[in-house]
Amino acid sequence: MVAILSTGLLLLAGCSRTVRVETGERIVCTYGEVVTDTIHTVEVPSDQVGKYKVVRETITCDRHKRLEALYAQAQAAIIAGDLKTARLTLAQIVTTEPTFRNAQQQLDAIDEGKTPTVDTSVSPNSGSSTTNAPSAGGGTPSQGQEPVGPVATLSTWVPDTLPGYTSTPIIADVYTLTRQYRPAKTNPTDALVIVVQQYKDAAAAKAAISNDLGVSYPMDSSVITVSGRSVYFGTDGHRFAIAAWNENGVIVAVEGSSKTGKPAALKAHLTSLVTAIVK
Repeated sequence: MVAILSTGLLLLAGCSRTVRVETGERIVCTYGEVVTDTIHTVEVPSDQVGKYKVVRETITCDRHKRLEALYAQAQAAIIAGDLKTARLTLAQIVTTEPTFRNAQQQLDAIDEGKTPTVDTSVSPNSGSSTTNAPSAGGGTPSQGQEPVGPVATLSTWVPDTLPGYTSTPIIADVYTLTRQYRPAKTNPTDALVIVVQQYKDAAAAKAAISNDLGVSYPMDSSVITVSGRSVYFGTDGHRFAIAAWNENGVIVAVEGSSKTGKPAALKAHLTSLVTAIVK
């Protein structure tokens, strides 16, 4: 992250004692969205100009970090020939941001019975296209490795065993863990994934459930209480359902694909999985 400092000075016509200066900050996501913009102009004594400045920063916002991680996972699934998992992951991306990279084109290809072209600009082993912080061993967490460092504390929410499912290796980056689960034939799902993401604090996680997951899964919405936790349930109205909750600044999201195309019917099933995870 590079901060660019600049000071804008506009002398008031005919006045030598005060000047107008710009002050505040403007933070823009690498995908073009303005995250924060507090820049405004104030009139101050000329000898205090140095106290005012404009800070401009470019970051990757939390929403796009999550989309980048999901997109990398989808590329890994395509390479592995697991198009069912790839479709589930790509659908999650498209419901949040339809124009994100090549997600829609890849999803369309799978729906047409084709194998989509892998986006080689993304490393499918990274779990994210952003730069990962080094782990304790000098490397970075990646697909199929046990997560190390701070992100390892999230692994309790992606258990090795889940009733009726077989787990696959964890995919990890600095802030996110993802684990795909293969359902037994008797399960009402044909694909399942748990995504665990660390946020700045509980307030930020709560806002993400409302602003991101609530928008992506707005249908059949309700709040379920499981072991004292308020769990948001919602569907996309077509195939996918989610059960997600805020674990003190960590969002745990259990997302399933309905075999029958009736995601609202997954409510009891996802609730049972949440119960198994938090027990």
